Amino acid sequence: MPVQLQLCILLSGYLAAFLVYLLFAASAAIFGKLSDRWVTAGASPTTVRKSLATAGNVGMGAFLALSGIAPDGLLVPALALAGTFMGVSSCNIWAMTQTLAGREVVGRWTGVQNFVGNFAGIVAPMLTGFLLDRTGHFYWAFFITTAVVWLGAISWVFIVGPIEPVEWTPHPKVA
Repeated sequence: MPVQLQLCILLSGYLAAFLVYLLFAASAAIFGKLSDRWVTAGASPTTVRKSLATAGNVGMGAFLALSGIAPDGLLVPALALAGTFMGVSSCNIWAMTQTLAGREVVGRWTGVQNFVGNFAGIVAPMLTGFLLDRTGHFYWAFFITTAVVWLGAISWVFIVGPIEPVEWTPHPKVA
């Protein structure tokens, strides 16, 4: 992307690492606190967590899609807004994980979630490189990422059930 957008590597890294992830971190902290306040005020954890995760994914996908077709002057703002919506979604995903798993298995559950989720960090750069090599631009990488993010939004609405602790089969205590 630095060559395509005629940016130096240092400036590209600065823009991505600083602006996008700063907004991601800030929005995760802000919306994490707001979502907890919403639940504390009496709203259903299912409504709060799934609504914000869905809204975060929809917004993130919209700005990732825009990033794939944006003129140079809009690329960084679009990526920054995608990062902002990623924070809205991610803080609620971890809250759902902890609620669903319960204290007995939350470590295992988050471990598996991280294990599976980190495959994106392996596959995305390889797929992006392959697509860039074949097409000469980043459009398809953004398009595929948008599709995956929007599939996540659809999953929050139609696949994920109530956000309540799973009732695990009790195991006999070992003396």
